[in-house]
Parts: sequence; C-alpha cells; structure tokens
Amino acid sequence: MDWIFIVFGKQRWPVADVAAFGGCVGWLSLLVLGWLVLASGCGGDDPVLLGFSGQLTGSHADLGVQGRNGATLAVEAVNARGGVASRPLRLLASDDGDTARGAIDADTTLLKAGAVAIIGHMTSSQTLAALPVVAAAGGVMISPTTATPELSGKKDNFFRVIPSNEAWGVALGRYAARQGLARVCLAGDTDNASYTDSFQTAFEQAFAEAGGELVCHYSFSSSRGADWGALLDQAADSGGQAIVATAAARDVAALAQTMTARNTRLPLLCPTWPYTREILAIGGRSVDGIVFATSYSEENDRPEFREFARRYRERFGWPPSFAAAYAYEAVTVLASALSRTGGEARGLGPALAATGPQTGVISPFALDESGDVARDTFLVTIKDGRFTSVAGE
Repeated sequence: MDWIFIVFGKQRWPVADVAAFGGCVGWLSLLVLGWLVLASGCGGDDPVLLGFSGQLTGSHADLGVQGRNGATLAVEAVNARGGVASRPLRLLASDDGDTARGAIDADTTLLKAGAVAIIGHMTSSQTLAALPVVAAAGGVMISPTTATPELSGKKDNFFRVIPSNEAWGVALGRYAARQGLARVCLAGDTDNASYTDSFQTAFEQAFAEAGGELVCHYSFSSSRGADWGALLDQAADSGGQAIVATAAARDVAALAQTMTARNTRLPLLCPTWPYTREILAIGGRSVDGIVFATSYSEENDRPEFREFARRYRERFGWPPSFAAAYAYEAVTVLASALSRTGGEARGLGPALAATGPQTGVISPFALDESGDVARDTFLVTIKDGRFTSVAGE
C-alpha cells in the first residue's frame, strides 16, 4: 500500500492509504492541506510544505526510513531557528514502494498536496521514473542518494547532495588491483539498473587498466530474488577471487550468509548502496570484511557531524546512515534556497543553483550550476560488527 504521512514536530501520522482512493487524489490533497491548517492552529503563517519520497516499506526500506528521519531532523532544526521567511516547514512523507509506478504516484500526490519541492528519491531508478513528472509540473527535486551519472551535467530541475557513483567504482577497482586480485566476478541488481550499470562500468574500466579481468557477471532482480548459490558456482568455475556486489543491504547480507553456509569466503566489494545499519543487523558475523567505496564515514570528527549524529541517536534511537546524513543536508540546502524565494516554489530552481558553499554535516559542499556535487571518496569496511575505515586507504 502507498501511504502518505505528515510529520509534525516529533510525531508522524498516516493521512490515508493512497492506493485505496485510486483517482481521488484531489480529495486527498484537500484533506492534507485542511489538516495542516487545523494543526497549525493560531501559530501564524501557513507552513511551507516539503515532500519526501522514498521506500518506507518493503525489503529495501532502510534507505527510505533513514532518509525520512534525516529530513525530519533537519526540518525540526530549521523550525527551531525560526523556519523559512518566518514560516515553519512541514514535511509530507510518501512511500514510493520502491517501484517506478509508486515513485510517480507518490510525487504526484505530494505536488497536488502543495509541496514546494520533492526530497527524493533514494534510489536512482525511482528518481529517473518520477523526474519527468515533477519537471512537467514545474517542480524541483533534490535527492539525498541518487548517484547515477545519467543525471550529471544537466541544467534542469534536479539537484543532489551525493556525488555520482563513478568515483566509487574507480576507487574500488584500483583497490581490488592493489590487493592482488586478478580475477573478479560482478553481481548486480537490475531493478536499479541505472545505478548498477554505471558503477559496474566504472569499476570494470579501472580494474582492467590495472591489469585485472572480469571472469563472470551475474545479474538478478531483487524483486524476484537471487540464486546466490548459482553466483558462487560461477565464481568457482571461472576462478573468481572476489565478488563486486551492487545491491541493497539485505541482498548483500544474504550473499555473505550464503558464503558462510557453504564455507566459501571470497572478498566482497560494494558501492555505498548497501552501506547501512541493516547489513549489520541481518548479516551478523558473515558481513565482516566487506569493503565499501563511499563518500561517508561514521568516523567523522567534524563538530557538525558529531552534533548531528548525537541528535539523531537521541531522536530515533540508533546511529544515522549515509542516507540520513544526506537527507539532512538536502533539507538544509533546500531551506537556504527557500529563504530567498520567501518559501515559495517559484524561482526555487535558480535559487538552489545559486546557494553557494554549504557547511554540511558530512563535509562542506556546494552545488554546481548543474545541481551536482563533488565529494571525497574513501573506503570503509566492517570489522567486529562495526564500520571502520580501511587501514592505509
């Protein structure tokens, strides 16, 4: 089911099951806006509505839930400072169901409910599916975690605070070669093809330039399930010395557990996508040793990050992931742009493009004229059930 939620302060209410209303989106929009007015009471100016779209249910909900939580925390921080143009922010969170159709429906509902921008999506395939609909409505989308290079270098209504995944592929390809790996197998989720293909291409090129060879390639659909035994058989038959897995945390954890059950231990290398708390919770000891190429680390000593992490743990009861941190930054830069538009959607795209340097919680950053961002890349591993930097990298 597709639910739309309203986040007020520290509370979250389901307004309606969107699917149950079918085409009655207009009625739902009136309900949402009317409820907001009543909830605002006599607090003054109408709130500025922000829409969040991500997978809030299902097997890959770790990204969406952490993203929504990070966005919620940022909205609360902005409101504690007086809001935007003397108006409070209000977050509407909608479940995109981790599907293209769900992403389009979620964004359509949020825009009709009055959202001035869409914060999302959390995976590249959903962003690519919904972006034309948002653009046709004259809306702006800012994604915390969409990393496909298909959207790089375009002056459009799309912005993001995470870099393209190509840098991670290059870094991991070179790392594999430095580790003495000569033959590697690729495994990738076709349900998020724009992310998977671009990352794997970048890895393959960097690995080949360093003298490495890809000896098998296993593709699967996470919505239909994977046969990890078949992948391990391919790796054994081809002499693969490691597996590069481009998939969500739950799938990578299942692969690691299958290797443990078969008493087979091959190095597992991954992009940022599965680098969430869920891989620790599901994978247990099986996921120790996995290496991720990323632009985010929990071992971040910046005061801004430490304060963010403290507040997140107090608010939600567990540490933030990269999805939470990037979502927090997405709301922060969006609020900065809205302060120049008086909280209105009109002119928001140009205002975002002109925001200039941002302090950030992960690191300082700035959106370029195409709405893209550059950040450093480094390697993280799992050791004794904890994320830690790879020694010497």
